[in-house]
Amino acid sequence: MKNTKGKQKIEMREVEDYEDRMTTFSKRKAGISKKLNEIVAQCDVEAALLVFSQAGKPHTFTHPSMEVAVGRVKSHLRNEPSGKDDTNTAGSLVEAYKRQKIEELKKRFVDLAEELEMGEEKEKQLRESKSEKKLEEKWWNDEGSSVEELKQMHQNFVELNVSLCGTATQEKDGDGSSSDLARRGYP
Repeated sequence: MKNTKGKQKIEMREVEDYEDRMTTFSKRKAGISKKLNEIVAQCDVEAALLVFSQAGKPHTFTHPSMEVAVGRVKSHLRNEPSGKDDTNTAGSLVEAYKRQKIEELKKRFVDLAEELEMGEEKEKQLRESKSEKKLEEKWWNDEGSSVEELKQMHQNFVELNVSLCGTATQEKDGDGSSSDLARRGYP
């Protein structure tokens, strides 16, 4: 009977932590380039790969060049002869990506500004409602207290009053040293 599970397929999923994700991309992009070079060498093909990192930096892997590869794709899409080169195509792709990223950031900014405005409005409402509380809502006007609870609360206040008056009198007379207070259970 086997004790190990053997070789298992690793689940492909997004790396949660941003720093770990950037590190993983940095390590794996070299592997992608190596695989692309192997395909070019083994199959005698032209290849291009354009990858944008999450930080927005473009990374290209091409053979013979990005401009030639993109020109071929564009000419194929337009059904033009493949010999025509568009030397500024890579730059235009990067510019298009930048414009898209700027639009996404603008939208995110607007969303955050609206969220901030709603939060400020909610804070204002909370402040107003807090300042408008009536005296009836205070703890000493709690109508849910039973007669026994009220009697106990009254007794506690009487004891507190006696204790405070005694402490104040002792301190006034000079008998209330800090060690004397500590002995009676006061900090």
